[in-house]
Amino acid sequence: MSSESGINRRETLALAMGGLFALTSGEASAQGQANLTFWTVRLNTPELAAALKTILADFEKENPGIKIKHEPVSGNLVYPKFLTAIRGQSMPDIAEAYSYHPLQFAAVDQMEPMDDIIALWKSNGTLANIFNEFAYKKFLWKDHYWGVPYNLDIRPVYYRKDLLEAKGIKPPTTWAEFQAAAIALNDPASGTFGVVFPAGNFHITQHFYMSFMFQAGGSILDKDGNLIFGTTAKDANIKALVYLTDFATKHKVTPPGIASYNTDDAHTIFVQGRAAFGFGTGEVISRVMKENPAMFDKVGILEVLEGPGGPSNKLTAAFYNPMFVWKHSPVKEQAKTFVKWFVQPGRLERLYEAAPGRHWPIFKTDIDAPRVKNNRLLDEALRKVVPYSTDFAYPGFGRPEMGVIDGEKMFAAPVNEVVVGAKTPEKAVMDAHEAMKKVFQV
Repeated sequence: MSSESGINRRETLALAMGGLFALTSGEASAQGQANLTFWTVRLNTPELAAALKTILADFEKENPGIKIKHEPVSGNLVYPKFLTAIRGQSMPDIAEAYSYHPLQFAAVDQMEPMDDIIALWKSNGTLANIFNEFAYKKFLWKDHYWGVPYNLDIRPVYYRKDLLEAKGIKPPTTWAEFQAAAIALNDPASGTFGVVFPAGNFHITQHFYMSFMFQAGGSILDKDGNLIFGTTAKDANIKALVYLTDFATKHKVTPPGIASYNTDDAHTIFVQGRAAFGFGTGEVISRVMKENPAMFDKVGILEVLEGPGGPSNKLTAAFYNPMFVWKHSPVKEQAKTFVKWFVQPGRLERLYEAAPGRHWPIFKTDIDAPRVKNNRLLDEALRKVVPYSTDFAYPGFGRPEMGVIDGEKMFAAPVNEVVVGAKTPEKAVMDAHEAMKKVFQV
């Protein structure tokens, strides 16, 4: 990621001049057929890919002059693949990828502005139908929108209703209550831990740290987009780091291996019924339904916790993920036609049905669908998590540097370093701040 952001404008333009025209012959046929390459990063499981295939078929039927060539991109290969594509001027015409990708690529002059789509949405009421304005404002940088949102990826905290009820413990709503409940329910002798979360040096680790940072009144940026991680937000961020890592280092209510855990590791422990509380993505809902349906009625989703930052900071990290178009695509107008068709209320319902909880709509008219009302866990996530979900850059937005901060896992490292005993929370936060300063060049 850092090497992506380091590509200078001169190198980028030189690459564009040398490589652009080698691609154009394959993009449009002699009959005027437009052939669009569409890379997907987050829609590639068998269930989602099958649902997406039917959606793309619908588009081609309605738009016979445009063909979509779908190319899945492995999550492990996202950053090197896009970097190679930029340098070789072989970017896809359209892509959906991670949260800050379009801003990063705009910073190296590779993105087509999406201002016309935002203007269209404003005029036809679509913009007012987006339930959180941060979903699209996060892509505003240097007076242009470089991506448009198409879904939401949430980070709930799951709990075992039956274990809490057996101990007479109400679902916690505050930091203090959550800590007390995790300690009270820890019973490794019977194979049940108080809480499980990923604490390895992985992207998912920083997602949960971010939630606690918000709840403590901390953040990475201020409302103007300035870096404050280790300055005015330092005390709150340290407090959040101590609170999170204490479950492993002080209270010892986590599985002993969490210092190496990534997303699936923590999910698996919870889905197997081996933890009272589990930090996870929306995918846990699908996994419980598929892998351990007998546990479905025993699982609940916590309301976002209130921390020392008070009610106004009752927030949790989530991601409004983008669609974006390559600036040098010879068929970029057709690419925008596809984006406008794809991102419409009701269009992606088949994706949401294919993997319950994994993806969420961005539109008010889609969010409270029968599919959600008829699934208790989806309904709990909608009421208790979705309204409090916001992105990494909150309360700022529109900073390409946040893609590097996320991609280089600059605030996953503090969690891992404290859990393994390599650094104190104070040193871990300040070392991360120094690394972030280099990215922001301050």
